[in-house]
Amino acid sequence: MLDGKFHTDGSQAVTFIKPSRYTVLVPLTNDRHLAYNTSSQAFSIWDADDLALWNALVDHGAQEFSAKYRGFVQGGYCLNADADELEIVRARYENVRHNDSHLMMTIAPTLSCNFGCHYCFQGLDKPLTKMTPSVRTATKAFLLEQLEGRKSFHLTWYGGEPLMDQDAIWDVSKDAIAYCDANGIKYTSMMISNGYKMTVPVAEKLKKARVSRVQITIDGDAEAHDSRRHLTSGRGTFDKIIKNIREVTARRLLTVSVRVNIDGQNEANARAVLDELHAEGLGLHNGVSVYFAPVESVAENASGCDGCLSKTDYADVESRLQQLAFEKGLMATPKMPRFLGLCTAVKPNSYVIVPNGDLHKCWDTVMESKMRVGSVMKGSTRKTDAGIEAMWNQWSPFDNDVCSSCTLLPTCGGACAFKFVHNDYASGEAGRLPCPSLKFNMAEQLFLRAKARGFVTDDDWHQKNSPTVKESGMLTGNTHTFSSIQAIHNALQGPQEL
Repeated sequence: MLDGKFHTDGSQAVTFIKPSRYTVLVPLTNDRHLAYNTSSQAFSIWDADDLALWNALVDHGAQEFSAKYRGFVQGGYCLNADADELEIVRARYENVRHNDSHLMMTIAPTLSCNFGCHYCFQGLDKPLTKMTPSVRTATKAFLLEQLEGRKSFHLTWYGGEPLMDQDAIWDVSKDAIAYCDANGIKYTSMMISNGYKMTVPVAEKLKKARVSRVQITIDGDAEAHDSRRHLTSGRGTFDKIIKNIREVTARRLLTVSVRVNIDGQNEANARAVLDELHAEGLGLHNGVSVYFAPVESVAENASGCDGCLSKTDYADVESRLQQLAFEKGLMATPKMPRFLGLCTAVKPNSYVIVPNGDLHKCWDTVMESKMRVGSVMKGSTRKTDAGIEAMWNQWSPFDNDVCSSCTLLPTCGGACAFKFVHNDYASGEAGRLPCPSLKFNMAEQLFLRAKARGFVTDDDWHQKNSPTVKESGMLTGNTHTFSSIQAIHNALQGPQEL
């Protein structure tokens, strides 16, 4: 509150304010700036007078509150001078991270896959095993045990290719849904699939299993995609995937999020995906959206990272592709996340269950039994390696000097804990550097958001001053300079032995 305190004589004490450490400014033409606060998520356009007032506040530190600062305070760009802003953000983070009312689980009913993608982080030699009836029974028992007392539950189906073991999906979903319905627990579910087996009959069963969204990867037009994401036999998959998406979304059975993997050679292919989807009449209006992700080497058995883009190069490509996807109606207005890194891996009592019943904390470790943290099977110690699980539970971005001082902390939340906890396991900058692409193209994403709202036009972009990554190679925000890539590397935790 900024109303101030009252002295014993009834007079009002003076309130002092200070600038928020989480304010990001994007310079525009004509002495205007986009202003965004990563903690309050306020978004504004400032003119030259606003900037002058802001700069004076930054230069002089805490100032007595007056009406001229009211807009800054209301937007969260300023706060009470006595407030510990980092601790405020930490409290919000911990509240979400340790919120026991919501449960997240990921189940990989099989690690087998009908595709032979050369860049797959799980490697090409995947096991063919599926969940046995006994593992399914133990998995259901474990889920029901974990669901007790919850208010909401989100289940992600993962693989391999999860549709290679559909029996497990229908079996486990049925019992979990019945328990949630009987106990007033909100149930939601999604799936990571390659889309090849996602026919209309399968999608109808998925809808019954309350899977509402499926993520499917498409890596270019037919020729490009089929060269990268073909069946293990070598046969192409593009035409069938597009047909499945078209037919499933036409019946409103599922929404589809198309993931396009980006490396150093395929920006043109990514543009071709957007052209193809648009030509098929697919888009947000019928439940199809697109997002982009970098190809990274994040496992010892992956094929390497020779074609991986650097973080800054990927962010540059991503910005161009997001602009095009937005124009084609395949991407909504960019929205800044809050605590992006709060995934299953760092939330206590949330796990990934693999076909043999082992429990993992992270999707990226499912091929490595030495990284498991327990098992759902009776007779096994539920938590077999408390040390590994403790590494996940004890890790916090607030304990890292770079993260705790970063302007993007309320947005990022450490991004990828795997790249901290197992920093020695991945390879290349893309695989080892935790920071999300947003750190390297935030100005571009904010500008696209403002343009979508009609606040700015292309003429407002200042080619020299507006970009996130300047020619000097440093990343700039405004009040607080984002750390250089080398500084981030230097502050990473050292390799940890299992």
